[in-house]
Amino acid sequence: MTDKMPRDSKTSSKSAASPKPLRLLVAGGGTGGHLFPAIAIAQALQNKLDLEIRFVGSDKGIEATKIPALGFRLYKLQVAGLYRVGKVKKILSLLKLPIAFLQSLAILLTYRPNLVLGVGGYASGPLLLVALFLGFKVVLQEQNASPGMTNRFLGRYAPLTLAPFAGLEEIFKNPVVVGNPIRKEIIAVAAQNLKKEEKPTKEVDFRPNFDERPFHIAIVGGTQGARVINRAFCGLLDNLKNKKVKITHQAGKLDFEEVTEIYKNYPHLDAEVTIFIDDMADLYQNANLIISRAGSMVAEFNAMGRASILIPIPQASGDHQKQNALKLAEAGAAVLLEQKDLTPKSLLSEIEKLWGNPEALRKMEKASQGLFNGDAAAQGADVIIQFFELTQFSKK
Repeated sequence: MTDKMPRDSKTSSKSAASPKPLRLLVAGGGTGGHLFPAIAIAQALQNKLDLEIRFVGSDKGIEATKIPALGFRLYKLQVAGLYRVGKVKKILSLLKLPIAFLQSLAILLTYRPNLVLGVGGYASGPLLLVALFLGFKVVLQEQNASPGMTNRFLGRYAPLTLAPFAGLEEIFKNPVVVGNPIRKEIIAVAAQNLKKEEKPTKEVDFRPNFDERPFHIAIVGGTQGARVINRAFCGLLDNLKNKKVKITHQAGKLDFEEVTEIYKNYPHLDAEVTIFIDDMADLYQNANLIISRAGSMVAEFNAMGRASILIPIPQASGDHQKQNALKLAEAGAAVLLEQKDLTPKSLLSEIEKLWGNPEALRKMEKASQGLFNGDAAAQGADVIIQFFELTQFSKK
């Protein structure tokens, strides 16, 4: 297992007289909403600096498989969540903290990173606290309009925080607004789409055509799926069986078998049920409407100019998902449907409002695209380099 990106993604090696590579340690994960922005920033920094990257996470989060697959080394802390868990699990999680602090100390003293990036999630807390105590250069990256417990606490002490929105000055010591970092493959497709809009041709529009293609609905409950969304959507399938529709349903690992069995009752539906979708850029490119939770991945909807129905997790830390959804809904880029109001009937009603009104859907797409502020990962990388005066490591 290597600590660096594959060889073909690196520049040629430097001479012996050149400075040693900058060592970056990225802490956090658990969900794609934390991990994918972290990867985006790390890769953006790697495009600008001679960089060695390692990650810190847990063996329970998405990072346990995704990070090794990218060729990075992953340190695993003995940690567990403290939020939205029962009393017994909370006590067990607290008992693990001393071990996590000792593991963090060992990682920092052996790897000695030049920079530590924390992206939230319970795996980042112990590592960032120890890093701050020992005087390492620390930067936070926040993905949400309302920060979660870990970043909310650490933000008082971190010298720099990359923020998605303005108005977080009371929470973070030094927030700099850069937007939400997005996976590079999505940024690439979004950039191509913007060029096509600037220079329209007689070719078929890159967006799905109502007259020529089925109405494509994508259900993406997040990396773990979303049971209430899965069941609400499955409950309205009777209303779609005679419609010109295509469905891509990311059900998550826990609900995959149950959802698959339900779809077997509708063999004439053009539907694909999956545990996880790797090529999200392709899905966004071809979907008319996205039904989703409201984590940081809503920034990807904006980059691709996609309309969405957002159903926030009501117990999310800091109520951040509802705040994210409100940002989009107030801009006209999404429909906010609270979980307490979610039923097959209410979800179908919101779908039909857009399905039956192409002009309203296009207006929502334009509003969504209007919230996209460019490549936040590249902007964030520039802020980090300038703030910590890392130009001596630059490849250029």
